[in-house]
Amino acid sequence: MRGVSLVEALVVLVVLGVLVTLGYPAWAGFRVRLSVAAASDALAASHALGRQVAAQYGRLSRLHLDPVEDRFWVTIDTAAGWDTGREDTIGPVVHVRDEFDGVEIDGPARLICFDPRGVATPRGDCDLPNTTLVLRRGRVADTVTISRLGRLRRW
Repeated sequence: MRGVSLVEALVVLVVLGVLVTLGYPAWAGFRVRLSVAAASDALAASHALGRQVAAQYGRLSRLHLDPVEDRFWVTIDTAAGWDTGREDTIGPVVHVRDEFDGVEIDGPARLICFDPRGVATPRGDCDLPNTTLVLRRGRVADTVTISRLGRLRRW
């Protein structure tokens, strides 16, 4: 019965080291693309949640987009009338930079509101959507556009 010599073990370790060194840049690039895509998915999910809760509860909901702080979240009016000022947060407040490995949001700060039909509305303190946001980390970016009617398009 024969064992493994020290030279053979060192050769295997050197070959593994070379393979890891060659594969790391591709793996790092994949992780960056994955982080940006996950942040884009989270924004799309919050957008869908805002539309859904507005229609489900028959109340005004708001999608808050805050690129300065790299975050977004959804609130809904829980009082008995329109624009009464009492809001509760629905779902998480997504801190993009912290949760998605350094991804940042570029674009204007917006407050997009959805009426009980799930359609965007410029009612009260709400902005008319029609905005484009870019989620970016380094050279990797996803663009999200929200139309005047509140429809979301990713590209």
